[in-house]
Amino acid sequence: MKRDPIAGRKLLQLCGQVRDALTTILPGCGDRVLREALVYLVEPAPNAGRLRALATVPADGPEPGEVEAHLNRAAGMLRAEVASAIHRKRAPELIFAVT
Repeated sequence: MKRDPIAGRKLLQLCGQVRDALTTILPGCGDRVLREALVYLVEPAPNAGRLRALATVPADGPEPGEVEAHLNRAAGMLRAEVASAIHRKRAPELIFAVT
């Protein structure tokens, strides 16, 4: 089966837009723990309907587990903010992993 190169390019473009949106949204959050999260990659998990955002924290920042818990609690709000930022009616579900 052949892959559609345009669909693959569009998916990568969506991932980049979501990463850019999250890197803009998180530093302005009211939650001090979320402000410490640095999103470095967004990838399909497994497709455009669900994206996994990989984040890290500075060495002197909060524990990764704490940041991941805060991200998961704020996932709905972050999804709405991302939808607004990328101008999409249906935003992908976001899941988070912190390293």
